Amino acid sequence: FKEVRLNVSVAVVHKHAIGSCEGKLLADLQGVRYETANKEDAFSVAFSEIETFEVDYLKKNLRLKKRGGKQYNFTTKAENADPLFVFHRNVDKVRRMVAGPPPGKK
Repeated sequence: FKEVRLNVSVAVVHKHAIGSCEGKLLADLQGVRYETANKEDAFSVAFSEIETFEVDYLKKNLRLKKRGGKQYNFTTKAENADPLFVFHRNVDKVRRMVAGPPPGKK
């Protein structure tokens, strides 16, 4: 048996329709959460609840959409999207193992 581990984080800027706020995206085996001083924007989502999780390197954007719910867009203050790319790569690998196949597929 393989032991699955995940404990990663990345500093991000959460892009709102108007404005933004800074915080940290964290991921562990329970899912992804966003922590920020602006408590109304903080959230937590289990891997099984994630509908879309993708990174657009050129636009420096990480998009997370909760199944049947809200969509979140994040960027970084870094020169490039490397921190978002690495976070996404590490989380998505574990997310696919833990969450299992998408609904309707086996």
